[in-house]
Amino acid sequence: MKSSSISNPGEIAMLNNRPAALTLALLLTLPLSAPLSARSADPLIDVSAGNVDTDHLPQAAVRLGNVTVTPDITYSIASGYRPMLLDLYRSEGKALRPLVIFLHGGSWSSGSKRTTANFTNFPEVLASLARRGFVVASVDYRLSGEAQWTAALDDIKSSIRFLRAHAKQYGIDPEHVAIWGASSGAHLAALAAFTGDDLDFEKPGMEHAGQSDRVQALVGWYGPYELGDLFSQNLTSTAQPPATTTSGPLAFFGCTVQGCPPGVIGQASPVTHVDAGDPPTLLIHGTADTTVPATHSRKLQERLKAAGVNSKLILIDGVSHDWIGKEPQSTQKAYRQAVTATFDWLEQTFCKKGD
Repeated sequence: MKSSSISNPGEIAMLNNRPAALTLALLLTLPLSAPLSARSADPLIDVSAGNVDTDHLPQAAVRLGNVTVTPDITYSIASGYRPMLLDLYRSEGKALRPLVIFLHGGSWSSGSKRTTANFTNFPEVLASLARRGFVVASVDYRLSGEAQWTAALDDIKSSIRFLRAHAKQYGIDPEHVAIWGASSGAHLAALAAFTGDDLDFEKPGMEHAGQSDRVQALVGWYGPYELGDLFSQNLTSTAQPPATTTSGPLAFFGCTVQGCPPGVIGQASPVTHVDAGDPPTLLIHGTADTTVPATHSRKLQERLKAAGVNSKLILIDGVSHDWIGKEPQSTQKAYRQAVTATFDWLEQTFCKKGD
């Protein structure tokens, strides 16, 4: 077989600067014996009379059954930090659908948008929610090793505004947005839900400033909602802090074992921000949780009820953090109970049925 005669370095550079698919198309249409310089003008190249700002390269996407997953959509770029990304799950159909934003846990220090707790395949869990008639966005945010409070909350609010700004493109009903988090993700979800459009949390130059960051529903799984209670043992410890604290739960809020900056514990505790304007809320917690005791959800539920907010608390007996039971069967049962209760509640709250 004869090899193609592409020898001019300028011609090779021209090919290398094209998308791979286009380069392949050009090579396949080139006679193997003909040099590139002998060819006439390439009919695949179309030139515009003005500057082009439309991206014609399709986004990479994967299929989970009838759900399309568009991974790694950049929703925010803060100077000096990595781009903030989200994965979007959408089932087939043209109707606008309620949006559910998921926030992973990990003690504000670790975790990612594609894993949570002991779920073997968490993307499939999110896809199953999308099949019930929702658009689902799983969101990454800055962790304690990258930035301190309030960076993660800023990111989450940015993701809400970004998704509203692109609601039509992504098939989202912008009037029906829920936020759901697990553990530290539940803490951040509750803060976002209780501080929607709060001027105290708006930053100069924020992206998509014309969009609201309010949500219309909240789901919290085993979340810490009162940081004074959560950190009380750490903050009263007589141990000396390390010379440099750059990560971990305390560092996320700018704290050491010797204390926190003034006002941070109150500002960063969801219970502080509860009022009558807060969205309907579902809280689920294990009664045997020793990492974040169920008293956190009980206390938040009491505050919500006192404020007249429509809220529901489900306690799963005998399981700890991440729905871990004493035996595999109880863990599996708790996982099913939490997922089913969450999906059913979201469906009922937004009066939407999957199609």
